[in-house]
Amino acid sequence: MDSLYFSKDEKTLFERVIADGFEQQSGYNWWVVRIAIAQSLKIDGEPDARFRAPPTRDRGSELHLAQVTGQGQRAGQATLDLGLPGRDPDYDDAIRLLLSVKHDRDMFANDRDYLDLLQRHARRGLEIIQASWLPGRSFHDYLLNEIFFGIGGDTEDGRPADVELDWPALSRGFAQIGVSASQSADEIQGPRLTRYPLTLAAVDDYDRLRRGLDDLAFAIGLASGGLALSREAGERRVILDIPRPSATWQAVGWRALRAALAERDEALPVSPGVDVVGRPFVFDLAEAPHLFVAGATGSGKSVCLNALILSLLLAREAPELVIIDPKGVDFADYDGCVRLRDQHVITDMAAGVAVLRELVEEVERRQVQMRELGVRNIGEARRAGSNMRRIVVIVDELADFLMSRSGAEEPLIRLAQKARASGIHLVLATQRPDAATFPGLLRANIPSRIALTVQKATESRIILDENGAENLLMRGDMLIKLAGRDPTRVHGAAIDNADIAAAVATANSQ
Repeated sequence: MDSLYFSKDEKTLFERVIADGFEQQSGYNWWVVRIAIAQSLKIDGEPDARFRAPPTRDRGSELHLAQVTGQGQRAGQATLDLGLPGRDPDYDDAIRLLLSVKHDRDMFANDRDYLDLLQRHARRGLEIIQASWLPGRSFHDYLLNEIFFGIGGDTEDGRPADVELDWPALSRGFAQIGVSASQSADEIQGPRLTRYPLTLAAVDDYDRLRRGLDDLAFAIGLASGGLALSREAGERRVILDIPRPSATWQAVGWRALRAALAERDEALPVSPGVDVVGRPFVFDLAEAPHLFVAGATGSGKSVCLNALILSLLLAREAPELVIIDPKGVDFADYDGCVRLRDQHVITDMAAGVAVLRELVEEVERRQVQMRELGVRNIGEARRAGSNMRRIVVIVDELADFLMSRSGAEEPLIRLAQKARASGIHLVLATQRPDAATFPGLLRANIPSRIALTVQKATESRIILDENGAENLLMRGDMLIKLAGRDPTRVHGAAIDNADIAAAVATANSQ
């Protein structure tokens, strides 16, 4: 029987939609898949290859076409056994026709092509739901706005898409929470936020405004909050960042970041996106010197990692890359890149641990060489004539890696403690930030962090040592806290398969 397959994370989403969205104690996963297909069909173009069926080891759910499209359904025990009503219509031909017209391909000619395309639409739609249905928001309202009303309805931030906040409305909101403020400069429209430079009438207004941000959000019609307040130089000067309706967001492309990186001369300049006013945000990974990246499913973690990897491929003195991806899905496009160790992404946990142990030995060899040269770090060693090359190790799904009892924790801690001077840098990523997946010794030696949207304030504190990530807007919205610096809000770039293919081709040609 023809089937669609879904990952364990997608199965968790099914359960969340049924329990929290439909408010049902039990239900059928295909309810959610049908909604996901409808959501994906709103987007022009075919879903890309990453939405194909997940590898067998990562599958958490299987659904037959009889459940998803009603293929071949007839009243009788067979359909009842699949959890189907006895006479639910067979929509399979209608869906084949719809896909044929939308993509200008004959979906009746080849069942395998049809199944593959439907699979990709289903998984793309699930990713959209995961990213845009925010915790605490009514799923009923979400369906009305996203599926039926489209961009004319309310957006993910809870405001109608056609409502634009202006200064008089904001002033009324200030009055309702007892704050007196005036604009110190014109507002600035960023990719997702509007920034208001303000002068407060009195010092006490700062504390009232800080404590009243949720009430202010409610007063101006921003149901989900997300306001951000910071101080700036000047007497009683502050900055208030207010999210705009998502229909007005401006996409951030890789091209703008690539141009900004070309002008930098740091050892390892990387850019995950732009700041709140649209300027490319670039930092030196060599100075980080290690990085922890975490965010909930759908927050944009994988896209953030792709932006970091593409940045590293552009570096003037390109590092060797080690990519460890236990799921074997999100980074397959880098296989064959000459910058990767052995030119492939490592998907086997045992092989990943073996490479980490090799790198620990490499650190020790480099330390001996640096002592012989009379230098303290890789920069001085290279100036003294050494051909040492920087190495960046990227580990996705750190939780799976550590919880599998693979022995990865010990070499990771040793690398975090000792590898900086030797030019070996870690980028560790997870969807589940907790004490088990980011243990104390790792945390103490990885001072730079990127937090994407998380579900709870406790998760934000694990990543950043402070609250804030629980109020982000999904879709690559992030807080970057580099060693010794305050967090900076950054909106992630949209990286697609074409960007990755072009970067790999360029690297291979050099």
